[in-house]
Amino acid sequence: MMTHFRLPTSAIALLVVAGCTPFTAPQAGRALYDQNCAACHGADARGGAQVPDLTTLARRYGGDYPQMLVLDKLDGYARGQTVYAGTEMPEFGHLLTGRLTRVQTDQGLSRPLPEPIVALDAYLQSIQQ
Repeated sequence: MMTHFRLPTSAIALLVVAGCTPFTAPQAGRALYDQNCAACHGADARGGAQVPDLTTLARRYGGDYPQMLVLDKLDGYARGQTVYAGTEMPEFGHLLTGRLTRVQTDQGLSRPLPEPIVALDAYLQSIQQ
């Protein structure tokens, strides 16, 4: 019998940061956020009337940062899924290029992703309230 357990969001964020390179660290993600996301989600990532608050993702998902959901949204795999119905995101083609790095996800899976996407995810994890 296999026992499953869930790590708290803070532990996941610590593990992610511990495995970061200068290209995938939250600081690199912050710069990418400022260049690509702040115009819609705000400099403080709190969103607005039509744009979600990115600082409360973990809270909205029962205290667990929804890493797979975020990674899917950032790298475009989720386009067309009903979970995103009505949510329009710009295409981030330039963020989907470059060197790949393997990410251990919150669901115990591993997947290769472009370093800019990994950096944005690390930044978003770091700003959860």
